Amino acid sequence: MRELFRKAPLFSELNDSELDAIVALASSSSVPKKSIVVQEGEVGNALFVILSGSVKISYYASDGREVVLSLLHEGSIFGEMSLLDKRPRSATVSTLEDSRLAQIRQNDFEHLLLDQPQIALKLLTEVVSRLRRTSMILERISTMDVPHRLYDYIQDYCKRFGAKDEDGYYAVKLQTHQLIADQLSTSRETISRAISALKKEGILLPSEGRGEVRVDMDAIETLLFAIQ
Repeated sequence: MRELFRKAPLFSELNDSELDAIVALASSSSVPKKSIVVQEGEVGNALFVILSGSVKISYYASDGREVVLSLLHEGSIFGEMSLLDKRPRSATVSTLEDSRLAQIRQNDFEHLLLDQPQIALKLLTEVVSRLRRTSMILERISTMDVPHRLYDYIQDYCKRFGAKDEDGYYAVKLQTHQLIADQLSTSRETISRAISALKKEGILLPSEGRGEVRVDMDAIETLLFAIQ
């Protein structure tokens, strides 16, 4: 499990003996797709590391709609905020696919931060990055109409997960229309129509990769900064 932990940015700069000490604190388990790992409002007593698979972090709005705040993949951590402020979980985390997760209990985690101060600094960076992304999502929802939310989402997603080809297009495998809708606080049907329009305009093109599209980022940026 050591090499899987090394993929996590939080632990990537530790030497083998330091990493072994952390692995000794962790227990791992396989979690099926669509399982709730962390429930909003419950008491937090562990930090989780994604060894394989992916999860979504979400909460439910007052009207019952699910709003997805973040998607996390292999090497990411979650559950750290409740361990730091001793308050109930702030969101629900559920698996998007069959995943393998490792967890470190609260007492062990606190000792770890005291013994490895460089981890504390990296954790602070991770928490701030997560908060910035959440702020961006909420700003997107509150200030943009649905098409511009989608353009902004595609631009951000391509920069994070896409690969730029020699023609300047980004090849990326977008999430399902429902999952995009959940992140943009709208309906699946609205997202499906908007994506279909982008395909008709040649801004989203088929790619050779399974389930991938090629994105004309120049066109997306032009649409994004057009007057709403």
